[in-house]
Amino acid sequence: MKNLFFSFIALITLLTSCKSNDNPTPTKTRAEYISAKVWIIDNLTVNGIITLYQKGNTQNLYDLSKVSFNLNSNGTVTGTDNNGSSITGGTWAFNSDQSKVVLTNVTIQGGLALSGEFTIIQLNDTNFDIQGNVTYMGQTGNAVVKMTAK
Repeated sequence: MKNLFFSFIALITLLTSCKSNDNPTPTKTRAEYISAKVWIIDNLTVNGIITLYQKGNTQNLYDLSKVSFNLNSNGTVTGTDNNGSSITGGTWAFNSDQSKVVLTNVTIQGGLALSGEFTIIQLNDTNFDIQGNVTYMGQTGNAVVKMTAK
């Protein structure tokens, strides 16, 4: 019985002395998250009340179902608009503390422009949500743009 007790104590000591992982996987940087995926718009709401687009809704004010964005690691924005036209000429960059993304000349066929400084609400492997001013058909409003990885 005494040997069984010491064997049990030795096993517990061995199990508790093992380290789970001396080299944890490093967390991705914001730049790695933003440039690793193709982003599609899931929802775009302006001024907190007007939903211009909701994925899956058949009565959207503006159809963004085929729009995709690539925020490339070199700071360019490319993609496809709903008409199959290329989105080119846009750029992106972070502000100094990487809490905001600055989009320049990101225009989607049909009159939607995403240009300016957008606060990052969420950024991870599956979601990229931002808030800032968008211009649609000559009107500017504060929008929340929720995107998911394609």
